[in-house]
Amino acid sequence: MAKKNFKTGIDMLIQTSKTNIETEKKADKEKSKPEFQKATYYFNSETLSTIKSIAWYNRQPIGEVINEALKAYITTSPIAKVATESHVSKGFKP
Repeated sequence: MAKKNFKTGIDMLIQTSKTNIETEKKADKEKSKPEFQKATYYFNSETLSTIKSIAWYNRQPIGEVINEALKAYITTSPIAKVATESHVSKGFKP
């Protein structure tokens, strides 16, 4: 007796739609993923403890809390634009 092939019909439609959905999810993640660069810094113990507490309270990763704090500092800093232009003019990448 020949072995039956059930790869046609509804099974084929479901499998095809699953692979399409997975491919679309991967494409969406790649498009919306911001570029990050890994760096190591040392923080005061009290400051780090406060950052961890804020991250826990807001249910955010610690890196996201630090990134938001640095962005807020950069936008309010009067010398941020001048420092960046000076740094770039000396041949460093921004």
